[in-house]
Amino acid sequence: MNIPKSLSRLILAAMALCMNVALAQDYPSRPLRWVTMFPPGSATDIAARFASGGLSEQLGVPVVIDAKPGGSGLIAIRDVLRAQPMGYSLLQTNPALVANTFAFREPGYKLDDYTPVGVLGWSYYIMMLNQNKVPAKNLQELVTWAKANKGKLNYAGLGTATPPTLYAERFNLAAGIDMLGITYKGGDPAGMALLAGDVHVYWATQSTTRQRTQSPGILPLAVVAEERTKMFPQVPTFRELGYPQLSDAIWTAAMVPSAIPVPMLSRLRDAYTKASAKPEWQAQMEKMEFTPYKGTPEEFRAHLRQEAAQVGEAFRVLKLPQE
Repeated sequence: MNIPKSLSRLILAAMALCMNVALAQDYPSRPLRWVTMFPPGSATDIAARFASGGLSEQLGVPVVIDAKPGGSGLIAIRDVLRAQPMGYSLLQTNPALVANTFAFREPGYKLDDYTPVGVLGWSYYIMMLNQNKVPAKNLQELVTWAKANKGKLNYAGLGTATPPTLYAERFNLAAGIDMLGITYKGGDPAGMALLAGDVHVYWATQSTTRQRTQSPGILPLAVVAEERTKMFPQVPTFRELGYPQLSDAIWTAAMVPSAIPVPMLSRLRDAYTKASAKPEWQAQMEKMEFTPYKGTPEEFRAHLRQEAAQVGEAFRVLKLPQE
């Protein structure tokens, strides 16, 4: 018997719908793995462990943290992209996901290979200056000094794809100055170099800034944020000071490969939304200095593309090296 093409398409669509419903109902059927790019014990790792508990409660299965630090995040990023079965490995990442696509000749992925499940929140970096080495009382005075002393101002970086380096190079571009980067193998050595006067400028998180600015001569100049922060209400934003290019705070998000079936993605996003709406979740994230993200996952995906355009421009104009 010949079945009309229109009826065949209808039958196939109905079968696909039934399969999607079954997939959504059965998922997840085993523990999930939450892969982080960060070393155990770091603030971001601790946040991930708390968030994974909330997600586990919603999904009804364990969500196990698997820390894979190193390689500017590439170890974790590539691991989740290859992981099988699909939908059972999540990646906790940050702007390195964007920057690596420019910092490495062969990162092993494209930005669109990942899609967001949810955003843990935003954290903020502050530009600090050692006034014992550079006689400036504010950001404008620093820019004036840098232009009058070309090639003398330097900053501490942590590698091409890291926030301290990218913020510094983007500020070079925005302010028309030429700070020279000195790379350190971690935040602690970079911070100590600032205190010792080996470097003049360093971008760091609020908690690190709070520690470092207790030392005489270490001045917080500006914060990368849309508005002033609760912890440092006296520190102006770069936007206030005429540099709107530096207003994108550091995000931390849970991502999955874009190839994940839609029912699985919807289940994860729904569980994440419910978990993150709980007062105890919000209180913990605030305690850890994360500002909640109020947009949707698709709005965040649009933000990633905008961020990629800005980072790409910095790499092209400043001719930042690739690894």
